[in-house]
Amino acid sequence: MSPSVTVDTASDFTLPAKSTLQPQRTLLLSPPSLSSHPEKLNNVIESHDRNATDMQMLDRLSLGLVSLPESTYDLILVLTDADGTRKESQNLLSRDMLALLVKTLRPGGRLRSQDEQLGGSAGPERNEVILAGLVYEDGKGFCKPDYGAHVSVPLKLGKTKGVAQAAGGLNPTNGDSISLPLNSKWKSGDLANNAPAGVGFVDFSDDLSQPEVDSDDELIDEDTLLDENDLKRHIKIREYPLHFT
Repeated sequence: MSPSVTVDTASDFTLPAKSTLQPQRTLLLSPPSLSSHPEKLNNVIESHDRNATDMQMLDRLSLGLVSLPESTYDLILVLTDADGTRKESQNLLSRDMLALLVKTLRPGGRLRSQDEQLGGSAGPERNEVILAGLVYEDGKGFCKPDYGAHVSVPLKLGKTKGVAQAAGGLNPTNGDSISLPLNSKWKSGDLANNAPAGVGFVDFSDDLSQPEVDSDDELIDEDTLLDENDLKRHIKIREYPLHFT
């Protein structure tokens, strides 16, 4: 009997599973007055993904009773008070609290309020959030900058066009600005060869170790300051009258 052979038709290559986008992690910050109005809290929670949404009470955070993980949330939403204002949240969002919220935001994450009025007008509230490290964007709330991204700095040319070209030898692409790489190195030779008009550079290759010494002819001889006639001149001493009382 001839031996039987079984052919394995299974593929030796398995395609990786398609990556699914992670849902946006959201942190809801509730003022103390909402704890006595569970129906309002439920209405807010139902509008978010329960698997990617956390909620904390502002008063417990301010007292340090709970802690927040770092670089976790894409959105922090400050809920409105039970009476429709933000008086409670404004009192509880201290400088230390804002620093804590900035740490728990991911790079590119946002801090907003439910009424969209957080930092909406210039004033102490907006200033405190900006000092905590966030950037205000009109209509979008506060954003945490992504400091790890590569950022090019636009340089307005105008009258400084020659200086920009001398610094890096770069020409503008649109006539208005150029982007200088922050990690580039400049050579002193390039600066000297492309120096704009009116800008000078010190040549350190000159031999400055032996400065020129003025001749003795330019020195003043103190013996010639007074001649013979001056020395023979009588010294007049002014007399002062004496007064007796």
